[in-house]
Amino acid sequence: MAVMDALIANAQNKQSIIVFPEGSDERVIQAAKELKDRNIAEPIIIHAEDITPEKISEYAHALTDRADMPVEILEMMLTEPLNYAAAMVAVGEADGMVAGLACATQDVIMSSQMLIGLADGISLPSSFFIMELDNPAIGEGGCLVFADCAVVPQPTFDELADIAISTADSVKTLLGWEPRVAMISFSSQGSASHDDVKKVQEALAKVRTNRIDILADGEFQVDTAIVESVAASKIKGESAVAGKANILIFPDLDAGNAGYKLVQRLAGANAYGPVLQGFKKPISDLSRGATVDDIVGAAILTAAQVEE
Repeated sequence: MAVMDALIANAQNKQSIIVFPEGSDERVIQAAKELKDRNIAEPIIIHAEDITPEKISEYAHALTDRADMPVEILEMMLTEPLNYAAAMVAVGEADGMVAGLACATQDVIMSSQMLIGLADGISLPSSFFIMELDNPAIGEGGCLVFADCAVVPQPTFDELADIAISTADSVKTLLGWEPRVAMISFSSQGSASHDDVKKVQEALAKVRTNRIDILADGEFQVDTAIVESVAASKIKGESAVAGKANILIFPDLDAGNAGYKLVQRLAGANAYGPVLQGFKKPISDLSRGATVDDIVGAAILTAAQVEE
């Protein structure tokens, strides 16, 4: 649980305001109390009856240009607690949002993308998992970040590059690591030839062109990315990533989702996420069956991502 302890300390230092649009759910009320009692974040719980015409009008006028919608349409939309909470984040009255107990993931993403917007240079939202293993030789002292495992089924090479950039930025903000990004494939630097391999190669080229500050390499098989002895036998020349990667970018959702579940179930790893990313402000999505502990955990991840 070392990762979660570090995230809690990070969140406590930032004292963020986190908004919950599903205030009628008792789990939210209990989670908000725990967050406040533990001094992790300042929760704001939204009930439909809390939404006033004055605030709706204020938010609608503030966001009409960003959302590219008439004020009147926005005012209708903001009567929904999810949209109202996203608007609070967009105008700076909250630092992040946690939702999903009653709202579908796609609704959370759509509302956040429309009202809060995507980070500069990012074309789509995505997600990541923090995987904590009992093996300090792997990744960052036993921790790896996997992306994308929950949102984008078949990314193009452009989208795959965006996922890699978003994840590197998220990791730096959330965990304070120096990102070492491995673009994952069934090939290691040309050991196989296929259109799927070419997609990963093109994504890597775009990452390197657009963000020269990010250490990214590939294409790598998983063992080449995380095991130094394997990397030494397969990779010619110097690589700051091969064998030492702390971020694995999977080529599609099939690989990412299967990968994190295999590591979680077979290696007994703690899996924290999915954490949404790519937005201007941090957003977390919950499953319908989330427990109070799950909600608190999502809020910790959200609060820890807030930029100071």
